[in-house]
Amino acid sequence: MPIASTWNCSNVALDLSRPRVMGVLNVTPDSFSDGGAHNAPKAAIATAAQMLTDGAGLIDVGGESTRPGFTPVEPDEEYHRLEPVVRWLVKEGALVSIDTRHPTVAQRCTELGAQIINDVTGFSDPQMVQVAANSTCGCVVMHSGPVSGAATRSSAVMASSGRDDLSTLMNVASAGDRAWENEQDQPLLPQVDHVLGLLEGYLLDRAKDLEAQGVDASRICLDPGVGFGKSPEDNIVILRATQQLASLGYPLMCAVSRKRFVGTVSGVADAAARDDATIGISLAAVARGARVLRVHNVAGMAQALDGFWATSEAWTAHVSLSLSPAANTNDCQVVEAVDTMPLTRVRGTHAAGDTLRLEVETSLDRIPFQRALDAAIRNIATQDGSPVFERRGE
Repeated sequence: MPIASTWNCSNVALDLSRPRVMGVLNVTPDSFSDGGAHNAPKAAIATAAQMLTDGAGLIDVGGESTRPGFTPVEPDEEYHRLEPVVRWLVKEGALVSIDTRHPTVAQRCTELGAQIINDVTGFSDPQMVQVAANSTCGCVVMHSGPVSGAATRSSAVMASSGRDDLSTLMNVASAGDRAWENEQDQPLLPQVDHVLGLLEGYLLDRAKDLEAQGVDASRICLDPGVGFGKSPEDNIVILRATQQLASLGYPLMCAVSRKRFVGTVSGVADAAARDDATIGISLAAVARGARVLRVHNVAGMAQALDGFWATSEAWTAHVSLSLSPAANTNDCQVVEAVDTMPLTRVRGTHAAGDTLRLEVETSLDRIPFQRALDAAIRNIATQDGSPVFERRGE
């Protein structure tokens, strides 16, 4: 099955013909990667603004850390942490994902305007399914739990009343089920067919449950849950099988950022110093079909992705520019400046009063395109001494 090209999230049809970067924003005092640096709303909002500037196509906001040994948070407290940040992001027109396993929190945040629910328990709670069914939000279905050794499909963490199986799981999250090591030939890695059989079975079951309640398949994204109750060897098997998982018919998320597994394969102990290794693993996943990259370091990931994608894929975007040339600058100069930008061509022009509208085709993504356009504008000013022309919108 071909890789999904669109992810429908409320009022946004997210174009996945090119991979998108999801910024991770932990509004918690106990995040494993940033030590609560974004716990205060003002700091969280400043970080979110920078992520959008740096190239995030969407922001995943979480009010409960799910790191190994985490302390569960009551839904009211979780919402209290999330509410001011979600309000600001929605007001700014950002695509907002809520990282929560609590249906009441998901419901209240979608009412604020959040367009995605990212549930680490895979929409196994019927109440969370109903929240999704009663909205038009995008849904990230994640697998938490072991996938090898004696694990079965029912070993995955399912939301249950009166118990916190996720908290129990994450206390031993980095170990996974290592029973496969005792097999007769002492394999280096667990059996691929067994791992993928469990993962695919669980993820597809959860997706079909959502669809049965009226959630369109185009709204569903899958996350195999690297690091959640899985050994380093499990994670290797899963990531090497990205192409198979991406062919299930739903967008696939790669969410490895700064995790302990990344430290294992890179030899980097400090979580905050694992960004380079995160980028390497994420690009390998992109090459095999992952289309949403959930990362803490948006700027680094976006730059790496821009370079990787431009040199590996025949991808173009169509951009409409409305420009107002300065008094001493004619339309031909403007068209020529844009047309000579790298990997860019003007495909059509239309003048209306003092506004020039250009239809442009480019192989540059948003940030490199913007910087090339800014350079073209400065070049016109340098050549004839006229002021920079104004952008009326893009």
